[in-house]
Amino acid sequence: MTKFIITVRSISGDAFGNGLGAIRYLAVPDGEAPLPSHAIGLKAWVGQVMATFDKDDKDAINGALLFFVHGFNVGIVDVNAQHMNVTDGLAGKFKCTVVSFDWPSWTDTFAYLEELDTAKRTAILLVNGGVKPMLAAQTADCHVAVHALCHSMGAYVLREALDHADDGMTTGSDWMLNQLVMIAGDVEASDFVAGNKDTESMLGHSYRLTNYFNKYDDVLQISNVKRAGVEPRVGRVGLPDDAPAKTVNIDCSAHYAAIPHPGGGPVADASFSHSWYLTDQTFYEDLAATLLGAVDRTVAADRGVGPGNTLTLKV
Repeated sequence: MTKFIITVRSISGDAFGNGLGAIRYLAVPDGEAPLPSHAIGLKAWVGQVMATFDKDDKDAINGALLFFVHGFNVGIVDVNAQHMNVTDGLAGKFKCTVVSFDWPSWTDTFAYLEELDTAKRTAILLVNGGVKPMLAAQTADCHVAVHALCHSMGAYVLREALDHADDGMTTGSDWMLNQLVMIAGDVEASDFVAGNKDTESMLGHSYRLTNYFNKYDDVLQISNVKRAGVEPRVGRVGLPDDAPAKTVNIDCSAHYAAIPHPGGGPVADASFSHSWYLTDQTFYEDLAATLLGAVDRTVAADRGVGPGNTLTLKV
């Protein structure tokens, strides 16, 4: 199946680099890694994406589109692997077309603050170059639900994208994402309260926000150190008790503690504590129920009930 990727990475020779470049729309053939040669025009790209959805006997289009936004310390090879993880993880559980938004992260653990700045500068392209063209392609007989899934610093990218979208005439308008999902979110937990200026657009442009968090996440503790001990991250401690009613908090700690860990030393252990969601079938079962939205949050995918406003991923 063709992989659809929007990238703003620079080009180095006949491959992608790690700097900021022009926005490109990739249609990557199955079994191939993303290359600049896979870029096509926006109109043709949107047409190929729309062709993946089902039509009923009256030619009305129905389906679901999932934008996936990766985190920091990610090269183009990782983007390709994570795109396939999400696509394969949801296969047979929730039918959707996955589109990855690739901002120029790079494989350097110590470049956290530089990547944060790049993430902020490229965030607006997610809305202007991705979400809005797909929403604009829909007609009266087209019913495609648009969702977003963000991992790690991808939550920051999405937060900034939606905030910028409300600031400017170019992007500001009445439009909504259906389900917005954060996994290992690298943003301040305390911001997710009613009226907070940093998250009001994130909450305002989604019908439901679901936060999956893991108290054993070593990488998010590292990010606290790199930010000189600022606010705890939502992907490590969860949403606050007074988060708006449209949010759902899923504690994955007990499930994470129970699954096999690959080992390989402290660095590998820390990386797994942050990225295990992307290869875990129990997580994908829960994510599929979240995106489908057919049953109440308290019973979806056999979730348990935790303290306060928190539910738990089944062990």
